[in-house]
Amino acid sequence: MATVEQPKKATKGKLGPDRWDEWTNYLSQRTKPVPLAKLIAVKQASPLQWALPAEVRNSDTEALVARLQALKPRQPADAVGIAAELEQWLESVRVREASPRFAFEALAWCHALPKLASVLPAAPWLQLVDQLVNIASEAANCDLSTAPLPQQLLAGELPLSLAYLMPELPACKDLANPARDALSLGLTELLDGEGMPHASHLQIARSLFACWTRCHYMGRTMKRNCFTKDAKTQYEWLVRQTLRLCRNDGTQVFSDGASREWSPTLLEAALAIAEDEEDDEIARHILPGRKAPSEPRKSSPRPATTSEWAELAVLRRGWDRASDQLMVSYTNRELRMELNCGSETVFSGICNPVLQVDGRLLQMEQDWEEVCWHSDDDLDYLELEGRFENGWKVQRQMLLARDDRFLVLADAILGERTADIEHQFTLPLHSAVSFDPAGETREGVLRGRKPIAAVLPLQLSEWRADRSDGSLEQVTDGLRLRQRAHAQRLFVPLFLDLKPKRFSRQLTWRRLTVAHQLQVLPAENAVGYRIQTGKHQWVIYRSLAPKASRSVLGQHFSSEFVLGRFRQVGELKQLIEIE
Repeated sequence: MATVEQPKKATKGKLGPDRWDEWTNYLSQRTKPVPLAKLIAVKQASPLQWALPAEVRNSDTEALVARLQALKPRQPADAVGIAAELEQWLESVRVREASPRFAFEALAWCHALPKLASVLPAAPWLQLVDQLVNIASEAANCDLSTAPLPQQLLAGELPLSLAYLMPELPACKDLANPARDALSLGLTELLDGEGMPHASHLQIARSLFACWTRCHYMGRTMKRNCFTKDAKTQYEWLVRQTLRLCRNDGTQVFSDGASREWSPTLLEAALAIAEDEEDDEIARHILPGRKAPSEPRKSSPRPATTSEWAELAVLRRGWDRASDQLMVSYTNRELRMELNCGSETVFSGICNPVLQVDGRLLQMEQDWEEVCWHSDDDLDYLELEGRFENGWKVQRQMLLARDDRFLVLADAILGERTADIEHQFTLPLHSAVSFDPAGETREGVLRGRKPIAAVLPLQLSEWRADRSDGSLEQVTDGLRLRQRAHAQRLFVPLFLDLKPKRFSRQLTWRRLTVAHQLQVLPAENAVGYRIQTGKHQWVIYRSLAPKASRSVLGQHFSSEFVLGRFRQVGELKQLIEIE
């Protein structure tokens, strides 16, 4: 039978569950520890229901969590029903595997322990304590790499909650240090060193964030904090990365289902405990219901970032909610992209290139690798490389311009021999977005509630009457750009103008002649394009063959990639040059 250490100001003698009436009276009158919902000082806090994973939301588990949270102490009418439900749950523990549902049920019973003592007899209450201690102890064998969320909930949060709620019970108190070790390991192993979760964990990222936030609040009231110094630093960085990964409506990018739902109290609680002025200001710009400061800081952290470890990149114009943002993940050979323009999610999902050579579909042989990242006041640029069979490779270029407000997506297909190449990639359009093609030309407009972007397939001829080896069209999976060529190399670019007022006036492009030593070069060596929308004009140059000094539109380039804007006086300002 569990025993307790002598609490201060207790009655004489050894007070414990074996003196049940005194024990329950003591639990009902103690002022510390404070219940979790009161410990976290935000309105309408339901901490155990923050960012529930999809398999828990709208399940019997969520109903149990809500029911136990609403339990009122000293209501004998509830005793029979609660006792029967507890007996059934304790019986099921024998055959349950570590899972998010099982973990949240265990946490719900754990946080109800003080109230249950006034509702249940001593025997089932003690059996529950013993079972929860056993679950927490055995969870140390749960593999963090294969089951990160159940591991952190059962090996970290559950033992910490037992130590926090029942410090009088030695078996519970002794769980504090193992919980600290498990939680600190989780924060340092599951984040990249600057708080960014791995792309493969984005579906559970907010559930983990919720777990660590609850633990942070409990841990700071205990004798020893629940995080090591390094783990605490990771948590503080995670707060900012969570803001960086927000959509306009507060939901998380790349997520579907319950885990992506907007959890304002979670972020409010995290910001309150992190106490970082920069994060507070960023939150006022990003989160719904917040009022942005009238005078922003003179210097703020860059909104864009990349993490090769996390296989994740954020291209973002600014910190405000109306900002255009392109999110990119490239784990497990799946290249995912999500474009958000203000309140519109334009596309989101897998956007792998599909490459056929001489009629044969090629498979990737290596994971995507980041080969270039650049971010400055003008733009964010990311380049990834994927290697395919028989020496073929694809370089995906992604460029988001800040003040100019456009997006360039392009694939460079590079081979070791001349062949019949057919390449395509599809932007997985959001269900509320459609492509409206122009009548006589090959561009079109992406429309949601209103026009969002003009889309220009730069390598295709502008006029539909002209012959072209490719197409841009909406298909079942989204917006597909397809090109063919008999060549060794092929460039497949897409230009998206994200400023509707501009592209509604004038829109045109043309392929440029690229020359070397007065000789016109084929497109498999180098390509150039001139784009005009409204009064703005840009030039794009891409070398596909080994670099050399080449001329395009009177400009001489010896780099691999150049993008520039024409000034009003006709001069070209280079926005980026990749050597």
